[in-house]
Amino acid sequence: MVQLLVRLVAPPGHADEVIQACRTVLRAAQADRRCACAQLCREDDDAHRICYTEEWADADLRQQLDSDRFGRLLAVLETSAAPPVFEFRFVTETRGLDYVAAMRLRRDPQVASTAPISRA
Repeated sequence: MVQLLVRLVAPPGHADEVIQACRTVLRAAQADRRCACAQLCREDDDAHRICYTEEWADADLRQQLDSDRFGRLLAVLETSAAPPVFEFRFVTETRGLDYVAAMRLRRDPQVASTAPISRA
């Protein structure tokens, strides 16, 4: 799994326009059944700070790099009022509560007997 992370700052007075441009790209990604997840949000403390993410299988993301949709995302980056963050994050492992339990047990063997994790 590969996560694409984009963080940018909309120019003053243009946050709604940048959000709309991102939504256009987002909807196209969400319509593609190969896209595992696509999200867009504004930061609570500054509506001009925008975060955009997509998750794809590696081969599917590589195909996206040449698409018109991806070109539109790159064009949105050029509007950023500050240098944007643009990262590909390669996820090699995903763990859940089993990881929490293992780490807590490693730190304190008493945890296993005092705070079991139940699965309801």
